[in-house]
Amino acid sequence: MTSEPPVYSYHSSTGVAPESAGEDAGQKDGAGSGTKASKAASTVNRILDVLTWAVLFVVLLVWAVVGAVFWIPLMIRAMIRFCISLIEAMFEGHKPATAARILRDAVSFYRRGFVVAIEVVTGEQVNPKEEGPVTENRLLFEVLWALLVWYFLALLFGWIQASPLDLVDWFFSIPWAEYFRDLVSRFRT
Repeated sequence: MTSEPPVYSYHSSTGVAPESAGEDAGQKDGAGSGTKASKAASTVNRILDVLTWAVLFVVLLVWAVVGAVFWIPLMIRAMIRFCISLIEAMFEGHKPATAARILRDAVSFYRRGFVVAIEVVTGEQVNPKEEGPVTENRLLFEVLWALLVWYFLALLFGWIQASPLDLVDWFFSIPWAEYFRDLVSRFRT
């Protein structure tokens, strides 16, 4: 960690250390006892620390599963893109630098999820360029790509028996006209 954690007490909900709030550290601890960090504030701080690490542990367990679900399709796409770029580069006589960077980013995606979660919780400085949410289009694309890859992997290994043509046949075999007629008649009554 880069700095000492702030002293919390039942009177302080801001989590700001006395030094950064403009008070002398020996003057007041937030509980009004006139000593440095009282035993109660220290205990509360420890409990919050343990709770934070427990929640982080659960988040990392979830990332271990969810990250892998997205990492494998991402790796497949990056490898396919790199292979196609490599073939193109050999014909054109240049190096596939962009595809290589994308492949390196895809390889480190899973590991970076763990590292970023721990860095953010432990208070490491986050680069402003790395902050911010993923755009909705990018997230939707990644989810659809992951679903498509996992569907075809399940189909390949025989975990499911429905082919894409079976799904299309099923969709068109539904009597849509009857359902819409029933829906309209329900609204009329």
